[in-house]
Amino acid sequence: MTRFIQSGIYQPIETFFSPTEEKKSAISFFEFIELLRNEEDFYVNQQNDTKTILSHLRKIFYDIYGWNTQLIRGAKDVSNRYEVTLVSDEQATYPHKLHALVNRSGSKMESNFIRRQVVVKPGDWMNSNVGTVPVIYSNDNQENVLPDGLYCDLGHVLAGMDASNYPAVVAPLPSKLMSLSFLVPHVSNNAFCATWIGDLSSTAGEFLFQYLRDKKPLSELEKQNIVDAFSPGTDMLGNIDSIVIPSLYELNTHDGQRISDILLKYYKNEGNSKSSVYKRYSIFCKLIGLKLSENKGFENKKKWLRKYKKQLRNTTAFYVFTRSKKIRSYLLAFLVWVRYYDKRLCLDEILIAFLEALQNGIQNQIQTNTKSKDE
Repeated sequence: MTRFIQSGIYQPIETFFSPTEEKKSAISFFEFIELLRNEEDFYVNQQNDTKTILSHLRKIFYDIYGWNTQLIRGAKDVSNRYEVTLVSDEQATYPHKLHALVNRSGSKMESNFIRRQVVVKPGDWMNSNVGTVPVIYSNDNQENVLPDGLYCDLGHVLAGMDASNYPAVVAPLPSKLMSLSFLVPHVSNNAFCATWIGDLSSTAGEFLFQYLRDKKPLSELEKQNIVDAFSPGTDMLGNIDSIVIPSLYELNTHDGQRISDILLKYYKNEGNSKSSVYKRYSIFCKLIGLKLSENKGFENKKKWLRKYKKQLRNTTAFYVFTRSKKIRSYLLAFLVWVRYYDKRLCLDEILIAFLEALQNGIQNQIQTNTKSKDE
């Protein structure tokens, strides 16, 4: 993506695959679709139950850390084909995405690392390799190369799509008391909380954790390193598409299309600027309440920032609570909620970087469409 604007940290929303020590190669989108079809085939009598199958598929990648109790409560009773546990870094059969659990010890912040482990359950009629990691989850295969060459986390896409079927406020309250959510930290849209706001909050939370560990303000390089690690382009692109796709296809149905077919329709038109995938940024901006002005900026930018700064702060309070295991996690989350750590969270900087990235995306989108017309 061409960068037209740059100010402070840079929030990537597009990236290309680059081999790492943990992930030396990436499968293609079409290979991932075949793996996804295999998962759909497991549920013999639910092939066209779009809504339920979507929850089954999402739970392969995301079903703990509050997914069933907070983010997508409506799908909590949908089963997961696989057994999911949290294990220490050393115990992981496959080093899938790392999660940091931050424990406070005295005046220091010490991090222990755990991983989400997914293995085949006994009695799986399609896979007899009990206790092994399924192919779809191994090698972070949810992250794959799209037809246009971009690198995208399709697990994030499934998460946002599923959340859109169960719209709800996210708050640390029982369902019966959700009418009182205005009294506690809350986020008005669970699909946003599960995707783009959630990832931006992990960046803000990690800014805070590093400040508490080092006892000094972060440098621009330290901030950028955290952005690249906790809200990378592969995740953010998946987040954006996860909000766009539900606006284009019927997902909230028990008699519809297979999820694999919907994803194929959205992504496969390589080079076709008329397809929705090449208009993703303008569609996304509209869906999250941004209004494009004639000079290609956002005419309601200030109002939008006020609204989502509060949403991002509240989500960050959730993040620091879930990543802190001791009793002090309640205090830390409370201090985030009441704005005590706003200076360390850099909420404005994070949101502005995201808006700049979206503006860049729209500018590139316009260039692509213009070039296509000229040809």
